[in-house]
Amino acid sequence: MKKAERILGIIAISLFSVAVIFKTMHWPASSIMLTVSVFLFNFGYLPLQLIRERRLRTTLLEKTYMIFRFITFFVVITGFQFKVMHWSGGSVLLTLGNILIPLFILFYFFVRIKGKGVIPFSLNDLIIAILCFSIHFFVTRSMVPPGVVNGYIILNEQFEKTNAGLESANNLIYSSLDSVSQSGNQELIESIHDLRASSTALCHLNDSLKNGFFASAIYGSISGKFELASTSRSLLADPQKGNVYFMESKSAARLKSRINKYMKEITRIQKRHNIQLALIGTGLDTKVSENEWGRHFSWEHRMFKNKPVAAIVMNLSWFKQMILFTESTLLNGLISQLDLSEETMLLQEMASRESDQAIMLKENEILRIKQLQELQKVQLEKSQTELDQRNTLTAFAFAGIAFVLILFFISTRAYLLKQKDNKKLAKQKEEITDKNDELYQQNEEIAAQRDEIEAQRNLVYDQKEQIEKTHNEISASIDYASRLQTSILPDPGLIKEKFSDHFILFRPRDKVSGDFYWWSQFEKQIIIAAADCTGHGVPGAFMSMLGISLLSEVVNKAFITDPGAILNQLREEVIRSLNQTGGKEDQKDGLDLSIVTIDTESWSCQYAGANNPLYLIRENELKEYKPDMMPISFYHRMDNFTTHKIQLEPGDQLYLFSDGYADQFGGSHRKKFKYGAFRQLLLDHTGDSMEQQHRVLIETIAKWQGDNDQIDDMVVIGLKV
Repeated sequence: MKKAERILGIIAISLFSVAVIFKTMHWPASSIMLTVSVFLFNFGYLPLQLIRERRLRTTLLEKTYMIFRFITFFVVITGFQFKVMHWSGGSVLLTLGNILIPLFILFYFFVRIKGKGVIPFSLNDLIIAILCFSIHFFVTRSMVPPGVVNGYIILNEQFEKTNAGLESANNLIYSSLDSVSQSGNQELIESIHDLRASSTALCHLNDSLKNGFFASAIYGSISGKFELASTSRSLLADPQKGNVYFMESKSAARLKSRINKYMKEITRIQKRHNIQLALIGTGLDTKVSENEWGRHFSWEHRMFKNKPVAAIVMNLSWFKQMILFTESTLLNGLISQLDLSEETMLLQEMASRESDQAIMLKENEILRIKQLQELQKVQLEKSQTELDQRNTLTAFAFAGIAFVLILFFISTRAYLLKQKDNKKLAKQKEEITDKNDELYQQNEEIAAQRDEIEAQRNLVYDQKEQIEKTHNEISASIDYASRLQTSILPDPGLIKEKFSDHFILFRPRDKVSGDFYWWSQFEKQIIIAAADCTGHGVPGAFMSMLGISLLSEVVNKAFITDPGAILNQLREEVIRSLNQTGGKEDQKDGLDLSIVTIDTESWSCQYAGANNPLYLIRENELKEYKPDMMPISFYHRMDNFTTHKIQLEPGDQLYLFSDGYADQFGGSHRKKFKYGAFRQLLLDHTGDSMEQQHRVLIETIAKWQGDNDQIDDMVVIGLKV
């Protein structure tokens, strides 16, 4: 039974993990895999484990613990499946699971203490407990915060109230026009009828989609007014419902098509009667938009993609308001051209007053709603950013804990083996000493001297072996760290493909380096950086790993390509990661860095630097672009970094570097090489290929250094356009 239990557990957990990944990526067969894995886990592994464990337990407390463990794991896994599959009861089961998890942990320690250790440590329980905690963390942290949902509810109620006022004003105008004579106004009356029919049809489609979506989202039917406030917050915060209802079923495309048709009808009426009002069509633009990072988003994506249920309902209410406002604005323009009798003029005047009041109300409402929308957008983006940061920090925390546990296990085992060997050696030594005392009793003085010499020799030998062993272990660890650091440095294939020639001089002072080079490509832009972290050797390597990680996070995930903005964001991340507050006890760790962003089509270049400059050689002349004299860390000066713009030309040569090359001591008087000599060296060999320049730089610094030690890490990047 134990073998069958273990096989079922391995299959269930492996299949469950793959299914969750597939579900996250929206790949086919994920739902089937998840259902099968949960079935195997809940109705195969857990029952077999419960039956086998209960046979081994004798006390009531132990058996109760086994049953409680079964219930906890069953509820959490089932609740996760129900939640992911959007089945009824998922939120209830997850809420119950969130209560059971801490109770289970407390129960476990209680049984361990009360039962005096009769419940053994189980690796399976540890894995499943971590799995349950991960499920709890994944579900609870992926929900939209309640404050954002409340904001959407408030906005929806305001839109509904304003919509009711606009509809009343428009209906009053239409009812006033029913008594207007047809003579002389036939063309205007037809346009008004066309406007009314088009607006009514679009509003009807909008209301129909909103009612159908809301009903499907909360697993029931709703008629009349939406009661968002009484609906479960977990349902209103679900960001996947809109994708299924609007994106996959093409409802959004159908609404967009009807909007475009409506706008053509509005444009036709405007041209027919020469009405030019700026507010007509406000908010009904369905064109593709572009965000601040240059990414394009369709109208459907802005309205419905990955939006909470409450946000989509609010968007549809707002959209209806834009339709009614457009209808009201154009309707007032049309009736202003009617040739009305004295009797109907009073009706027109009354309707106009109502409409003017609605328009004034709408204009004020638009300003306030835009402010509220911006606030909600900022809150949502902030919540998402905090969620990503928490997930990243949690992953690093788990990895760090696992690494520390492994190191602790290895070091403890080595210590115990060493203690065992020392005891064995001490026992053997005592036996030899006793035999020597019996054989050489007459030569006690000589034997004592020999024993003393032998003991000293053994001690020296043991110390020598221990030192060699420790040295070999440290060297092996540093060699492995060096291979790890080298493996995360970027592939030079990208630079070789985009530039006519290049070289990279990377010369750590020790086996691992505090300097690093980095580059990445985003669309048609290449971002290249050369960085100098505080320290060298192992401390510098840790800082360089942190710098590479944060730099990749800023560029590849936040999609920031402006060098100054990259350095600003990188400084914030370094300060946050190192918990720097400006106090005397803070670490003074940080980075000096030069970074460029090059457009490979227009060959326009942007540069920003933190203490490290940029050299440009063009037609045998060297131009230096100055950096901002402040590091990437907490500093008494915290201004924004400056972005310099450069238009590159064919044959231009760019150089990014750290201070290690110029600060190297050497020569006959043991002085620094200095930046002036470095610039002259580059100018003297500007006509050589990048490979020859690389060789000259290495040979020159080696000759200059001589017998002196290398004092710092070195990195120099040369690029030729």
